[in-house]
Amino acid sequence: MKKAILWINLVVFGLLIFSGCSSKKDDPNPPPSQTQKNMKFTLTTTGLLASDDFDLAIVGTTATANETTIFKLNGVVQPNQTSLTITNAQFRAGQVVIETTTPIYLAAISTGGFSATNGHSFTFKLEPVIDGAAQPVITKTITTTPYTGDFQYKAN
Repeated sequence: MKKAILWINLVVFGLLIFSGCSSKKDDPNPPPSQTQKNMKFTLTTTGLLASDDFDLAIVGTTATANETTIFKLNGVVQPNQTSLTITNAQFRAGQVVIETTTPIYLAAISTGGFSATNGHSFTFKLEPVIDGAAQPVITKTITTTPYTGDFQYKAN
């Protein structure tokens, strides 16, 4: 029994040693198939009320997934954040600008909400810019019918 436990421990220890060692260091310049780019998203709402329900979540990743600080929110670096949530209150406070602090491989944005008042609607506008090039603007009018939208921006 002791020999079996010893062998199991040796095998586990050996696996840990070999998995912890790598002959290849993380490449700070990922291969061309995993291009990374700077991204900027300008978000605005018009007519959004405190009683309305609307928010947005954004998640970003680098090609090597080793960056922990990816975003600036309205010019302020968000340390140790690879995702952000923008609330109704933040949208009502004015235009929201999310920028990457480092080139990234992918940004995924999810939005959702509805107007809480019959006959009332508000608009949401997303203006993406990837490496300085404007992308198609997304404008949605949100009514009392629940809305969800998912958008992905890849560097390649």
